[in-house]
Amino acid sequence: MTRLPVLLSSAALLAAAAHAQCYSVPATGPVTLVQWSSGSGYTSTFPADDEGITNPPIDLTPAFGAGGFPMAGAVGVLDQMWINSNGEVYLTDSSLALTQPVNGASFGVNLLDEARGTLAGASPRIFPLGADHEASVALGAVWSVTCDVSPGQVKVSWTDMARFANTTDRFSFACTLFATGAVEFEYGPTFPAPASFTGRWVGVSIGNMVGSTSSPSRDLTAPCLLNDTGTEGLIYQSFTAAGSWDLTGKTLLIVPNGIGGYCSTVTCEPASHTAYGTGCYAIPAQVRSSLAQTWASGAAAKAALDGNALQFTISGSAYVATWLPGVAGALYVPPVAATIIANGDDTTSTITPSAAAPIPGGSAPQWTVSSNGILTAAATGNNGTSFSPSLASMAGGAAPNLGFYVWRDWNPAEAGSGKIKWEEIGGVVYITWDDVEAYGTPSPNRATFQWQIDLATGNVTVVWVSMEGSTSASTTLVGCTLAGVGLTPPSVSLAGVSPFLMGTDVAAVNPMALSAAPAPVINPSTVVTYTATNLTEFIPTSGVYLSTMFLSVNPFLAGLDLGIIGAPGCNAHIFTLDLDLGGQVTFAPSASWNFTYDNVGFAPGNIIAAQAICLFDPAFPLPNGQNAFGLLTSNAVLSLTETF
Repeated sequence: MTRLPVLLSSAALLAAAAHAQCYSVPATGPVTLVQWSSGSGYTSTFPADDEGITNPPIDLTPAFGAGGFPMAGAVGVLDQMWINSNGEVYLTDSSLALTQPVNGASFGVNLLDEARGTLAGASPRIFPLGADHEASVALGAVWSVTCDVSPGQVKVSWTDMARFANTTDRFSFACTLFATGAVEFEYGPTFPAPASFTGRWVGVSIGNMVGSTSSPSRDLTAPCLLNDTGTEGLIYQSFTAAGSWDLTGKTLLIVPNGIGGYCSTVTCEPASHTAYGTGCYAIPAQVRSSLAQTWASGAAAKAALDGNALQFTISGSAYVATWLPGVAGALYVPPVAATIIANGDDTTSTITPSAAAPIPGGSAPQWTVSSNGILTAAATGNNGTSFSPSLASMAGGAAPNLGFYVWRDWNPAEAGSGKIKWEEIGGVVYITWDDVEAYGTPSPNRATFQWQIDLATGNVTVVWVSMEGSTSASTTLVGCTLAGVGLTPPSVSLAGVSPFLMGTDVAAVNPMALSAAPAPVINPSTVVTYTATNLTEFIPTSGVYLSTMFLSVNPFLAGLDLGIIGAPGCNAHIFTLDLDLGGQVTFAPSASWNFTYDNVGFAPGNIIAAQAICLFDPAFPLPNGQNAFGLLTSNAVLSLTETF
C-alpha cells in the first residue's frame, strides 16, 4: 500500500471543531440584569431576577471578531448579545444602533410567532429554555446569570432558576455559542418532573419572521439526520404537553447544516461513529451471458410462443437475440429425409454436420441434442438428461458449453408421440421436435418446434409452430446460455427485451462505503481507523485503486449532488475539506486511514465528519453509463469524541 503525504495541517480542523460538554460549572463573569422595559416608556414592576435583561448588551467581538456570530440568513453583523432572565438570548448589530429587542424579557414566550420573531427585522434569537422564570428561593439557592466571553466562544449560564411563583424549584441550564455557528444547550440534573414542566420552548431562530406558523416542532434529541430543517433557519421544540420535557441532564448541540438550516444532536454521550448519506453507486448485476423466460405450465408457454421465432445472430464474441413475431409458418421446414435422434425418455444424441459452425469464441463441429429440449454446441450436452428446468442450472456448472433451450420434460418414446429428427439441407441444420409428447395433463400434449443452424454464419433460429398446451404445473424454459459459468438470469419477456445483446456478465456494483472503528475515546487517546470499501479500479482489470479521505468540521447532512461536475448521483456530505488524510494507491478494492483523537487537540463532544473519494478513468465508463468526471464518493461518518 502506498501513502501520499497529508496535504493540510490539522490545526484548522481542531480549532474549528464544535464541541460539547456534559453540564459543567457556570460560566464566570456575572452580568447585571435590569428591569425589562418595553422601549415605549413602560418598565416592568417585577424585579430583574424575574423580568430582567442586560443593558448595555454584551460585546461579542472579543469572541468572534468584527464579523460577529455567524448565522446564515440573519440580518446584519451579529456583534452584540442581549441576555434575559427568561432563558433567552437575542443577537443584534451594533452598527444599527439597536436598543434592547421588543419584548426582549417578556415571559410570554409560548407562541411559535414569538420564537421566530413576529416583526420584519426582528432579532435572531436563541432559546436554551424560553419560559417564565425567576430566581429560585429554594434552600441553598444562589441565583445568578453569568457570561464568559473568550476567543471562539461565548457561554451564558442561568443558575438556580425556578418557575414563576414556585418556591421549591432549583434548576440550572446554559448555552454556548461557537465560532462555527454551532450552539450548545446544557441542562442540569434537578429539573421538575416532566409532567409538570410544560410551556417551555427550546431552539434557535434567525429572526426576521423566518418560517411560518406551520414550521414543525422537532424532537431535538432525535438523531441529527432526522430533524434537519433544510434551508429554514429555525429549529425548535415546544414542550407544551404534560410529560413532554426530556432534556434533564442532557446536552444538545445545534449545528448549521450548510444550506441555511440547522439540525440538533444529543452529546454528553459515549464516543461513537454514525454513518449518514450514501455512497455511489448501487448498480445491480447485469446478466448478459444467459437469456431466458420461464412459464409455469405448457399452456402459458404455448400462448407466448406459438407462431413466433427467436433468432440468435453472431456479433463478435456474442449473440444478438431478436424476437421474430408471427413468422414461424414461413420459416418452418418440415422434415424430408431426416434421421431420428434422442429417441427415448431423458436421453441424448450427438450429431456431426458437414461443417463446423462458427459460434461466439470459436466453432462447433458437433452438437448434442437432449430429448428434453436442450441443444448444446459440443460433443457433451449441457445439463445431462435433466427434465427439471432451472435458471440457475442453465447458467451454472452443469451447463459449461453454449446451449439453446426449449427445456421441458419431453418424451418421444411415449405411445403415439412423434420423433426428434435432424437433417442438413443447403448448409442449414434442421433439428425438429415433430409432434413430440410432453408429460402433463390433459393428454395428449404434443408440440412441433425446430432449431435451424446456419453453418456458414453460425446464426441459430428457433421456430415454434405449435407448442403443447398442458395446464398442469410443469415448467417450460426457453433461452440461451453462452459457454462458461455465468450469473443466474432472471426470467424476462423474450419479446420485451428484443433485441438483446448477449456477452459477458457485469457483476453488481455496491456503493462505496466508509466505516470507522473504534470509537474516538479521548481518555487519553484513541487511534481510529477509517476504512473505505467497494472502491472502483482506476482502469478495469488493472487491479489499481486510487482514493483519499477528508475530515471536516462542517457536516453537510443534506448532501450536494455532484452532477454539477459530471458525477451525478454522487453526493458531497461534508461542506469543507479541512484535512486530507492522504491519497492512497492500493491493490484491493479498499483503503484505510488512521487518525489519532486525543485529549490535547480534542474536547468531549467534538463532532468531526469524514468522507472518502475514489478516482477512476472516465474513458472506461461505469456500467450505468454515468459519471464523466471519474470520481466516486462514499457515505459520510460523524465521529463524536468523549472521555468514555
